Amino acid sequence: MVAQNRMEKRQKREELILDGAGELIAEVGFFELKMSDLARICGISVGTLYGHFASKEDLLIGLAVMAGSKRAEKFDIARNHDGSAIEKYIIANLLDLRFSINHPQWFEAEYLALAPSIWKRATYARHQAQLDQINAITSMFQAFLSEGEAELGIASDMTSRSRNLNLGSWGLGYGINVLVLSEITDRHYGQELRKNAVNILCDGLADLMIGAGWQVEDARQKVRTLADRYVAL
Repeated sequence: MVAQNRMEKRQKREELILDGAGELIAEVGFFELKMSDLARICGISVGTLYGHFASKEDLLIGLAVMAGSKRAEKFDIARNHDGSAIEKYIIANLLDLRFSINHPQWFEAEYLALAPSIWKRATYARHQAQLDQINAITSMFQAFLSEGEAELGIASDMTSRSRNLNLGSWGLGYGINVLVLSEITDRHYGQELRKNAVNILCDGLADLMIGAGWQVEDARQKVRTLADRYVAL
């Protein structure tokens, strides 16, 4: 019981640190964050802080993993959809984008944590937690596609097609997320991408699904209808 209480106390302190780090990074940016400032706003010693996170890189990956956990909670909406596996897959992609748009600070943490300059400097345990979480989310998307292979006309011995589709749609959504955050995009497209990111993903995702063999009437409208139903949640 004592050991359990210690673990719970440590977990709560780690959540406090991550919440404080998120607020501090939103204010000054990750590269300007000082561990001493973070310790101060959390009301703990610097030594205690380093007892949880061995470096700023570990801290950033901890933030990314927490963000991924918050993101994963949204996917229950897709799992509970009363439609086909392909529709669930589409909804999950749309929810993924909406989460990033609504929480740019969390997406930025996830984005930065993927850089080799970050994860190569992190401890093995933190990096492994990051990989495990990404694998779990990727596997969920792949499970939707695998269940819907017949709907896509994909033979059981050609699963690489659904894997490529999963990778392609992930790249599409991730790329839009990055561009939405970039001021460079505004110089080329004004506010068009930022304001219409969901619709742009809808059309791009529909085109990818059609290319993979999805045969539905007016695929783009089908995807946009799903977005109207779920993305505002």
